[in-house]
Amino acid sequence: MTPRGEHWIERRQQQLRSPLLRRLDRSFPLRLLVALAGAILALGAVNRWEQCRDQNLARGCLWHDAGGVISVDNLEALSIVTASLLFVLEGGKRRQRQHIEAVELILSCQQAGIRYSLARNEAIEMLCEAGIGFDGFDLSGIDLHGLRAAGVRWPEVNLVGTDLQAADLRGADLRGADLRQANLLNADLSDANLDGADLRGARLTGARLDRGQLASTRLDPAG
Repeated sequence: MTPRGEHWIERRQQQLRSPLLRRLDRSFPLRLLVALAGAILALGAVNRWEQCRDQNLARGCLWHDAGGVISVDNLEALSIVTASLLFVLEGGKRRQRQHIEAVELILSCQQAGIRYSLARNEAIEMLCEAGIGFDGFDLSGIDLHGLRAAGVRWPEVNLVGTDLQAADLRGADLRGADLRQANLLNADLSDANLDGADLRGARLTGARLDRGQLASTRLDPAG
């Protein structure tokens, strides 16, 4: 996974600045109405094209039997197109549910004391890709080796004793993170912001720290 210019959550926040889009996001009946209206317009356009084509673009063909799209014969097509448009409009809600479930999975694994979980790692990667931060999370003592989380937001996160061997953390926001005793062997921390992070006792052999921001970072020379 590589850093993106604009994350899902940033696009989402921009969309919700519009009162109309915010209202659309909060009202399922409104989304259904919009989908139905869009389906009627789409089928109407197809109906008019077929009508005019059959009449060799005769004058007035656009208005002849203009209500033909709403008929018993077209109900199935209208339902399919409406459902397809509604599926598109529901995309934001589906992503929200996925993100909530991902956070719940991470917290459940932590509460259960599970050291390694592929599902948890994938959940972290998905949230990172969406631009959702982990400010103040407790991810201490777990196995995240090989994690692909470039650009992840982990300010003030507890990563004490966490295995991040060979993890992709390029451009990560790790300001104030507690990385004591963490395993960062061969991890890629290029361009990462480690300002104020605690790396005492961390295993850094082979780790890439080029272009990283290390102001006030606490380092153990023996690590």
